[in-house]
Amino acid sequence: MDILHLCHQAAPETRGGVEAYVQDLIEAQHASGHDVHVLTGSHEPWPQLGIERLQLGPVPVHKLHRDDLFFDLYSKSWHPGVEALLEQFLQQHRPGVVHVHQWIRLTTNLVEIVQRNGIPAVVTLHDYYASCPRAFRLRPDGEPCFRALSPASCRDCVPRYGHESEAEIDAGIELFKAQSRAELTMADALLVGVASTADLVAEKLGVPRERFAVLSLGYRRRFPGKPVLLPPRPEEPFRGAFWGGVAAHKGIRVLVEAFRRLTQAPLPRPVELHVLGGFATKQLEQELRAAAVGLSATFHGRFETEELRTLHPAVGVFPSTCLETFGIVLDECFELGLPCIVSERGALGVRAGAGGLHVDPGDPASLAAAMRRFLDEPGLWAELRSRLPALPPDLDEHVRELDLVYAAATKKRAAAGPVVGGVGMAERAALLRLQRESALSRFPFGEKH
Repeated sequence: MDILHLCHQAAPETRGGVEAYVQDLIEAQHASGHDVHVLTGSHEPWPQLGIERLQLGPVPVHKLHRDDLFFDLYSKSWHPGVEALLEQFLQQHRPGVVHVHQWIRLTTNLVEIVQRNGIPAVVTLHDYYASCPRAFRLRPDGEPCFRALSPASCRDCVPRYGHESEAEIDAGIELFKAQSRAELTMADALLVGVASTADLVAEKLGVPRERFAVLSLGYRRRFPGKPVLLPPRPEEPFRGAFWGGVAAHKGIRVLVEAFRRLTQAPLPRPVELHVLGGFATKQLEQELRAAAVGLSATFHGRFETEELRTLHPAVGVFPSTCLETFGIVLDECFELGLPCIVSERGALGVRAGAGGLHVDPGDPASLAAAMRRFLDEPGLWAELRSRLPALPPDLDEHVRELDLVYAAATKKRAAAGPVVGGVGMAERAALLRLQRESALSRFPFGEKH
């Protein structure tokens, strides 16, 4: 089968959970005999809209560069040039199925474009973008958002240039909602990694819950053929480790503060904190390094997964303050045979189950108390390890599961007839008019030039 994956970005430009999953998936699909391509967005705008041809392992990657500024902003997410270029690409390559992973940096009507060309469209939701103009359901103060997507809920939260009228803001939110609802309603298959993602998106966006199917993401084993790590030795420091993208919404500030609180009291043995991963910003790096002065805390920076075995941590600590939707780091943690500490929010708490301690999100006291339990309760580590959940399907099995999804979507598309749905041009033009007028209002036309 010819498969085209659409996503917002790909390695090596960026390295995150979606990029890692897509890279693993496409290599496995290629190895199973599928003809696979990836079309991805990019952070880098070009003077003219265009596609750059690259290679990601054995799979061709087509990196689409938009020709405008601020294209990550929800109110600029639709792009007519991208729509035309994607249509041209589909007509040239004629994939058998298109798998949509994200709309950002491409355009908001991917499913509509794909189906218009008679091709089935499968969507996997990796985050809450479809239900949130800020993308991650985090308020500006960092608190998670459980509001419905609407102007009343979102107008005080959405990113702005600063000159927009309230009518423009409201219209942008309404159009974003209409676009998201249309795409999720039209998709020939709509997948989520865990049920909690579907529950929240369905409720807040007003999409029927039965539209969603839960299919665990496949997981490429990081340490095939290697044993789990040995239990922590009493004569060594007890090591807690965080790994992944070092960003504020991962609860990294909470982690450093919790570690400081932990070490302020007498401890039965030395403790260490290790943070592995690239910093989201230089400012955050400076802040965290300053906050960790005087602590046995090491920031390792970018790392290779094999370094986790060399480090030999005792527990993985993932205190995200955001609403995680899967968390591949947990699979790496469990493959190493390590229990974890996770915030009781989103998918992390659900997936960790009885194999970890659950803490209040954003609460350093709760996190410090959980870390302290490993020092005070000698049997806790072994007890949690005995209850670690099973790993997700390996990639070969996941590819077979997706083959069944693709086949059902293909059959559904063939029986569906002409495409019905999508957002009309009149609705898009109405917002464009408001955007034009508010931008023009900034210019003092009454003055002489």
